[in-house]
Amino acid sequence: MRQAGNTTGTFRASAAALCVCAATAFTAATPAQAKGGQINVMLFAGPIASFTQQNLPDFEKASGIKVNLTIIGGEVINNKTSTELLGSGTSFDVISIRGDSMPFYGTKGVLADVTPYLKDAKLTPAEYDLKSIPDALLNFYRWNEKQVGMPWQVASYITYYRKDLLDAAGLKQPPKTAEEYRSYAQKLNAPPNVYGTGLTMKKSHNLTSEYFQWLSTFGGGVIDANGKVILDSPEARQALEYYVSLRKSAPEDVTNWAYERLTTGLSQGEVAMAVQWTDTAAVMLEPKQSKVAGKMSFTAAPVAKVPAAVIGGWGLTIPASSHNKEDAFRFIRWATGPAMSRKVADLGGTPFRTSLLRDKDLSAKFPWFSAQADAEEVAMPRPRTPAWPAIDDAMSTILARVVTGGLTVEQGVTQMADAAKKQIGN
Repeated sequence: MRQAGNTTGTFRASAAALCVCAATAFTAATPAQAKGGQINVMLFAGPIASFTQQNLPDFEKASGIKVNLTIIGGEVINNKTSTELLGSGTSFDVISIRGDSMPFYGTKGVLADVTPYLKDAKLTPAEYDLKSIPDALLNFYRWNEKQVGMPWQVASYITYYRKDLLDAAGLKQPPKTAEEYRSYAQKLNAPPNVYGTGLTMKKSHNLTSEYFQWLSTFGGGVIDANGKVILDSPEARQALEYYVSLRKSAPEDVTNWAYERLTTGLSQGEVAMAVQWTDTAAVMLEPKQSKVAGKMSFTAAPVAKVPAAVIGGWGLTIPASSHNKEDAFRFIRWATGPAMSRKVADLGGTPFRTSLLRDKDLSAKFPWFSAQADAEEVAMPRPRTPAWPAIDDAMSTILARVVTGGLTVEQGVTQMADAAKKQIGN
């Protein structure tokens, strides 16, 4: 059996060899042995897209469907998706879309409902094991009671912590509550050698997402069930006060940290803990890239009042204008099915199916899997409104001013609420 570090290295090496640069697109050269149909697929660049490309010949041989695969990275795919779906028509039959963009495209009616295919025993046989996909994840890709996409890549917020540092400080278990997390961060804070916590306080969607994680566990939100903006609620004030207080135990330049910088801070031993996305966990176990291999542990995100884990990721969708919907669904079934998911998991990619995340052998090799499974049980999507991208941008601008001292907490929650009301119209 290969060691965890070597396994994750294999997965990451595969990704590095095949993954394109952030603003680059390419079309995969696929074998011409298909017997029948042909589909065009556009995927977001990353390890799982690269792994999908590697395994395409197996799908083509088994299905007789030729796949013309385009992989696009960075923000380019978001612009390309908008152009393809909202223009005069698209040549793509499958498009990967960020989960928090589903409300925007859902309201436009440009995505096909795959529910009939899921109910068709010939197109979705029992071995697809739909029940092993948590309903919270399926709901992430629903709109108006229609399943307009299927989970493909999923990440959640969990706690990363240095067990060796906790042990040395006499802390016998990881922080379970928000108060424990702050207390631990203060106790472990020993600059310049190591800081108590890392954060993503640079103006970006990472800043909004990180605050939204704390907002959710404090029992707050952006809009309530009736569509009313609640960003200035007592829970929102408590969450923002708490979030700002964590900066005292973080590096001085943390207001310039985003996702990538936090990943570096964790892997290079600069910070003792962080609440971070699961899709960077494999880096921590790879000795060639990480100084904390064998020292980093993972657990569920801290709870203030309500257990919550913000989820993100990408789903596979079929444009309503596609003329090859059944073949497109066959590709989605294969790409998101148990067999492919298991292959990804065996190589250190984070699966989304509960059956794999709870697998004892896999969890022993990849210790963040159980934390991901716990997160999916309390999964919290970003607000389900087409206005979310605009609200996200406004919130990040205001939050950046709060964490740098340009606005008070009270001013921050008031301005965020006003900005959201302007976008939603209430």
